[in-house]
Amino acid sequence: MRVVQAAGSSAVIAIGAATLADIYEPHQRGTMMGVYYSAPLLGPSIGPLLGGGLTQGLTWRAVFWFLAIWGGMIFSAFLFLFKDTFRMERSLTYQNVLKKRTQERKLGQEKGAARERPVSEKKTSEDGTSGVQTPKCDVVASALGMKEVKLSIADVNPFPPYLRILTRKNNLAILIPSGLLFAFSFSISYTCARTLSLYYGYDAMTTGLVSLAYGIGLMVGSILGGRWSDRTLVRLKAANGGVSYPEMRLESTKLAMWWFPPSVIGYAWVCRQHVHVSAICVMLFLSGFFSIWIYASTLAYIVDANVGRSSSAVATNSSFRGLFAFVAAEIAIPLQDSIGDGGLYTLWAGFDVVGGTDDITRALQRQAVARSQY
Repeated sequence: MRVVQAAGSSAVIAIGAATLADIYEPHQRGTMMGVYYSAPLLGPSIGPLLGGGLTQGLTWRAVFWFLAIWGGMIFSAFLFLFKDTFRMERSLTYQNVLKKRTQERKLGQEKGAARERPVSEKKTSEDGTSGVQTPKCDVVASALGMKEVKLSIADVNPFPPYLRILTRKNNLAILIPSGLLFAFSFSISYTCARTLSLYYGYDAMTTGLVSLAYGIGLMVGSILGGRWSDRTLVRLKAANGGVSYPEMRLESTKLAMWWFPPSVIGYAWVCRQHVHVSAICVMLFLSGFFSIWIYASTLAYIVDANVGRSSSAVATNSSFRGLFAFVAAEIAIPLQDSIGDGGLYTLWAGFDVVGGTDDITRALQRQAVARSQY
């Protein structure tokens, strides 16, 4: 049932990001992506607080009743309030199918015209040209007449777009750091609750209140990081003579990359030394703030760099994040027991440095190439 639940909810993430890509232009997407992801990112921190209150006040079954009611409300909102934003001119899948159907119609018209001609008209003239030719305007008219194309299941096969996205090196350079950031988020949410329970004696409700600091950091960092991403894109575009490219966004990750690893290391050792819980709250806030600041830029980059395949790109990104988070959740507790919070999150800081440096290096290399061209 958890697999079914995840399969249904993951579709909303991919479709939501594609909807924003349809509605907003590149210089606005960072801000809108940041606002869009702020609510889902706050959920993992509010969840323990609500779950703890329901469990302590009622029973553990109350959590599932709450989720069923809340899910029904969300489904009703989608059913009655959501409007389709599909823009045919921005969808490569739609354009490819339209081109294919137009060619099929053209071929059918040519075959029909050939069958209807008299035999004398089918003979080739002395100069090697056919006696009768199909007017080109018919082909144009046929393409214009196909105002709407219905896509079939075969047309939206997810595997070819998935593989095309993976074969592009610039996508892989972002997908791997994105997966690491999400894995870190899962790991710290999981192990923090365990640390607070074992060493501070906190119950579910109090643990949820402490974890709220991480959620607030995620929400604030997502909104501000998205806005900074757009400002960076506009500034570099103006400096480049009005010409922009997706990698310009990655420059906005520099600010967060200087502070994210120290925040993670700080969290590691305040937990290891069992200092006052206020220090843990501060480090949780900073870790969430800087991690999502980076992700807001990389997510907008994935959409900008895959024009016409925004849903497929975000879905591929989500698959990497889910895979990395699964591995992190499986190894978090064994590593916490063996090397403690200090060793575990010092190790995570090292992974974050490697992943973030990859992003920044790509941005600088692409900018150097662009300056040489323009």
